Amino acid sequence: MPITYKDEIFSIDGYSKVIKSPFFFPSVSSIQTSYDVYDYFTLIQKTSYPAFLVSAYDLYYHPMRARFTKEISKLSQNGFTVLLDSGHYEAYWRSDKKWTFDKLKKILKGTEADLYFSFDVFYDEKKNRPKEHVKETIKYAAMTAGAQRYGITIPIIHGVPKNFTDIVKKVVKGISPEIIGITERELGDSLLERASNLGLIRKELDKTGKNVAIHLLGTGNTTSLLVYFLCGADFFDALEWCKNVVNPVNGHLYHFAQMDLVDCSCAVCKIKNLPYPVRVTSHNLLFYKAFTDEIREALVNKRVDKLLTKYLPNHII
Repeated sequence: MPITYKDEIFSIDGYSKVIKSPFFFPSVSSIQTSYDVYDYFTLIQKTSYPAFLVSAYDLYYHPMRARFTKEISKLSQNGFTVLLDSGHYEAYWRSDKKWTFDKLKKILKGTEADLYFSFDVFYDEKKNRPKEHVKETIKYAAMTAGAQRYGITIPIIHGVPKNFTDIVKKVVKGISPEIIGITERELGDSLLERASNLGLIRKELDKTGKNVAIHLLGTGNTTSLLVYFLCGADFFDALEWCKNVVNPVNGHLYHFAQMDLVDCSCAVCKIKNLPYPVRVTSHNLLFYKAFTDEIREALVNKRVDKLLTKYLPNHII
């Protein structure tokens, strides 16, 4: 599965499928959501959204694990781009300290996907030295790559704002990945602080002379997605698509119960008598696809200024 870079756009080319940056992967998770992960998985299939992220943790503990992994593998073989998450997000929120690489390994060996996040190595300033942290990150990225069936390994790199850029530089130097994963919240407290630190990381990556894409974990807010893409990120994932309602006029997110406040005539909203959750999530997926296409087209056609005016307040521009 080659990754190409042209005109500031990354392309992940699979068998009969292409994902171009910027691109949003709707996350499927059991944490802070209202329905079973299998229900969300089924919904994404029905909307024909071309990709999704699913957690190895949720697959491991799901009562239909064998069926679930088989269906995911089949989708990967038939046009969908599947991103398999390492499972630490769910393990963290469930306070499950027993989530180990060996459990992740069982899912890696039994599931065909296209992209795989490596097993997380978290950074603690009080306990970890940057040098050892880099070694552990590289170690688990290599172990993940050795356990997966095929596809691209995306090392997840953790750090803190003051040394994040240096950690990224050393990990990339050690393993030369095609894509790296960074968690948005670890870049800083505010939008502009995060965007600034992301920009520093992008500049450092560009100095290597290699085209390395950045996947930003936990970014589903549309304003943030736009800003972060312009500051160097390429791919994104989050749960906003199934927890909120997107206003297509300005990209603002409303509470999941506030669809009535949105005046929309998209292909989904024109269908009468759809169950409310199906209507909202399908409407959102349609927006994310159109929104990322709009950003890409604005970049290619050099009309980013008009895009900024549409989605951002003047003082931020």
